[in-house]
Amino acid sequence: MAERFTADLLFIVIVLLIAALLGFLIGWLLERGRCKKLIALKDEEIEGLNARIRKLEEEKKDLNLKISEIEQERMSLRNQNRILDDEIASLKLTIDRLDKEAAALKEEMTEANQAKSDTSIKESPLAAMGHEAHTVPSGEFKPDDLEVVVGIGPKIAKLLIARGITTWKALADTPVTYLREILDKDGGERFRVHNPENWPHQALLLHEGRWDEFRELENRLEGEKA
Repeated sequence: MAERFTADLLFIVIVLLIAALLGFLIGWLLERGRCKKLIALKDEEIEGLNARIRKLEEEKKDLNLKISEIEQERMSLRNQNRILDDEIASLKLTIDRLDKEAAALKEEMTEANQAKSDTSIKESPLAAMGHEAHTVPSGEFKPDDLEVVVGIGPKIAKLLIARGITTWKALADTPVTYLREILDKDGGERFRVHNPENWPHQALLLHEGRWDEFRELENRLEGEKA
């Protein structure tokens, strides 16, 4: 009886051990399957992250390339700005030089006109001595009165005197182009209607005392004006 009990007990223990081993094996297999699925999911997630990282690396590479192009363009623009700044500085120097030259030329012109005026004034007594026979007709007009010339009034006479043309001799020696320049620049728009074409010839007749010729020309010009 005792032997049978022992045999049954041993059988029960063996069965329990086998059941425990089977349970452990089944649980291990199930856990292994779950772990495999979890690993597969993680692998897929890792692969997705790797793909995203590769994409970000490509975007980073493109951005670095764009940055490099922009840096090169900025350097090119800096060089262009530097060249333009140099050109502007050169043009400013040229303008300053031209202004100085223009000022010097204006000063020379003023001095030349003054010298011409002084020369004309100095020549007047000599001219008068050389033409003693051609005295101005008494009561008709004053010597070297520019307003005697047909076409020259008080305002134009002032313009001519301001330019150093103070005598009949000076007016006779003045080119018509210079007289036109005086009217245009000094007189302005309202003086451009005047024609100085025959002023030097009239002045020459007056200077040389050719009164009859002057009166004849004067009458003809006055008739043309009428």
